Amino acid sequence: MGENVLFTILWVVFSVLGEIGDRVLIHHNPMYYIVSNQGELALQAFNFILVVLTPIFVFVVLFLLFTMVRFHTKRGEMPPANRRFAVDNKAFVVMWVGGSIVINLLFFLHPTTSAMEQMFALDEPAANTHDLIVDVTARQWEWIFSYPQYGLTQTVNANGQDLLELPVNKPVEFVLRSYDPYHTYDQYADVIHSFWIPAFGIKEDVIPGETRYEYLTPTKITSFSVNPMVRVQCAEVCGPGHPWMEAPLKVVSQAQFAQWIQYEKSLANGAG
Repeated sequence: MGENVLFTILWVVFSVLGEIGDRVLIHHNPMYYIVSNQGELALQAFNFILVVLTPIFVFVVLFLLFTMVRFHTKRGEMPPANRRFAVDNKAFVVMWVGGSIVINLLFFLHPTTSAMEQMFALDEPAANTHDLIVDVTARQWEWIFSYPQYGLTQTVNANGQDLLELPVNKPVEFVLRSYDPYHTYDQYADVIHSFWIPAFGIKEDVIPGETRYEYLTPTKITSFSVNPMVRVQCAEVCGPGHPWMEAPLKVVSQAQFAQWIQYEKSLANGAG
């Protein structure tokens, strides 16, 4: 059996095994916990790139191992002529360079451009006329959530911890700001934070003096108690309290969300 034939067989076998491993990773990885439409776009992009690059990765690693064995000589010895290698195969060079260009163009068109087009469509005003609006205020070291459509300026759970609760399958518009509400005279009184929800697959910097927006739709009923990735976490170092700047998130049914809004209103009225 020729070396080229043996190399090809090994490449095909290990590529198939790698693709099987990819399928296991995609369908059974506990870190794959995405519950939003925007997160699904990012996850599909990652899975596509993973599947396409696996045979290429196997080829490169196998080729390195092959050359280490095929052209191995002892220290100080000159390799015989049949073990010397020169890149004079123009067809191989053209195939390698051309293939690299094609792969990079493919990734630029899909999933990069195609996914970005769908994400930009989520930001179109015409697509967000009936969204649930959540104002998110980042301050050292707390996330404050308010629901202006319901007159709620800050929502908390039974322990008094800030809580973000959303209805499933309802488009949400997050309005992101970074400032300390206790220093309203200075819009730059706080620092840069980063609004990160791992289970939603989103992360957006929140900068003092700027208002930023994120649009998405939760797709599954879940909560922080079900999976710790269902939380709001600051992903930008913002001082000594940064590791603890997080808040639980709950995605509930429409009926449960309506009940929760009434509960939060009763808390606010009681506090008032």
